[in-house]
Amino acid sequence: MHGVTLNDLIEAALSRRRYNQQRLGFQAMRYCRAITNRFCADFPEDLHEEVLGQAFTELMAAGPEALTDRSGLSVFRQAIFKSIRIVRADYAPPGCRTRRTLADLIPEKVAAEHIGRLADSHAIERCTVGDPGNRHLDFDLLESPAAAEAVKQCEDLIDAEWYLRRAPASVATALRLIYLNDEPVSVAAEIVGLSRFTLHRQTSAFVTTWRAAA
Repeated sequence: MHGVTLNDLIEAALSRRRYNQQRLGFQAMRYCRAITNRFCADFPEDLHEEVLGQAFTELMAAGPEALTDRSGLSVFRQAIFKSIRIVRADYAPPGCRTRRTLADLIPEKVAAEHIGRLADSHAIERCTVGDPGNRHLDFDLLESPAAAEAVKQCEDLIDAEWYLRRAPASVATALRLIYLNDEPVSVAAEIVGLSRFTLHRQTSAFVTTWRAAA
């Protein structure tokens, strides 16, 4: 299925073009939460929400100039990681370190899939933290291919759910059963009270309509 992506919405917002604010908020929340669940598992619920709010502040402050050499999604991702550092520092208990020491940065093990990977200049900039004169590379912020795949799956589910809410009820139910629950087509068709051929015809009509509108 084709449609407006989170990247499209962010670029429209930064460029001051018309966009669906509700959909941007929903997709941004899901995307941000996937990241904070990975890097901020110790955060209570309200701090996850605080990161999202701060990330929007950082995103809008970046302005359209940020899109010169980066995608909207890249700008937002950088805003999220910056916001994580801000929120963690603001809510750290007295005496708790908010920056890692050199000893903290030395990994005990390296995953096999990371051997041979080279970080580009944008990744290095995003992962460089600290105040001027005391900046260092935080290796924990380097993206994991597994985490990136999980985020991509999250984005795909968001897009799919947006379309399914606009599909006929029987088609939406059947597609969820087939693609999310791994049910056979014959079982899904029986559950929604349609023959396989009728379900195929209705699904094809729905997909054709939305592809033409995309």
